[in-house]
Amino acid sequence: MDAFVAGTLDESYVPAAFFIHFPGRDSKVGEGAVRSHLNYLLQTNADILKVQFEQRVSKIKGLDKQETWDSIKAIPTDFYRPTFEVIKKLNEYVGKDVYILPTVYSPYQVARQSLGDDNIAKAAVERPADLKRVLGYYATALEWFVNACKEIGIEGFYMTTQGGEMKYYYIPGFFEEQIKPFDLQIMNLCQKDSKLTILHICDWEGTYDDLTRYVDYPGDIVNTPLVLNGTPFTVTDGEKLFKRPILGGLDRHKEIISGTTEDVENVVKKAIADAPKGRIMIGAECTVSSAPIENIHAAVNAAHHAGAEK
Repeated sequence: MDAFVAGTLDESYVPAAFFIHFPGRDSKVGEGAVRSHLNYLLQTNADILKVQFEQRVSKIKGLDKQETWDSIKAIPTDFYRPTFEVIKKLNEYVGKDVYILPTVYSPYQVARQSLGDDNIAKAAVERPADLKRVLGYYATALEWFVNACKEIGIEGFYMTTQGGEMKYYYIPGFFEEQIKPFDLQIMNLCQKDSKLTILHICDWEGTYDDLTRYVDYPGDIVNTPLVLNGTPFTVTDGEKLFKRPILGGLDRHKEIISGTTEDVENVVKKAIADAPKGRIMIGAECTVSSAPIENIHAAVNAAHHAGAEK
């Protein structure tokens, strides 16, 4: 991965990784989560071990009232300790062999879990100061999480963002005032002194029509949506815009889910052929949780042997 980011990796080998949410409560934290991540790494032979971020904060009710907003207190600074403990154990097992990249949600993404999209949108218009205060609470817990990971030797992060989708365009200044400052606060912390970071611009909750507002975001590799407002956005488009290697090439809804292993191998080969040489890491635009494990392995294997037929 170091050679790939530096641009010195032999083009006959293309790195690859796909991500899933492991089913069942036992796979979210504790030993079950550790086993699930290790088994998945062994089964897929991916080039990084991305650790899922599964802890959720409790929902807050009555957010139509100002007194409810006034009563919201900060979550414990070390709220994400259970996830950190999973990362700590994984690092002990395989940290010397593979980059372990904790997934770091943005403050907005964790706030959605407790506040809900509708309440956030309403607060952004009616109570922007309250919303910013509460987002700051989540940012503090995320900072603890990132710093704790660094203290045990974690050298990279998978940094995700939401909140810049077209559905929020009707709210003046929402992205510029409530989303981006907190994104950069956490992501710049992730980037500092790290060796490998991936910026994930998530389109799971909505579509985008422009990614230029993310060009100044940190991230050694960028994972982008495949479509902008109905128009294809290719790996080549992403590499040209961000001037960084791109993680992608496969649609999470298509061959990786429902195709044969041969279909998957063919689409991987085409993605590599169509992308700028040495600038693509094979993956999807988001998680592929329903993909057969044999398809994921086939995709990774095809990328690793990209130069075998030359």
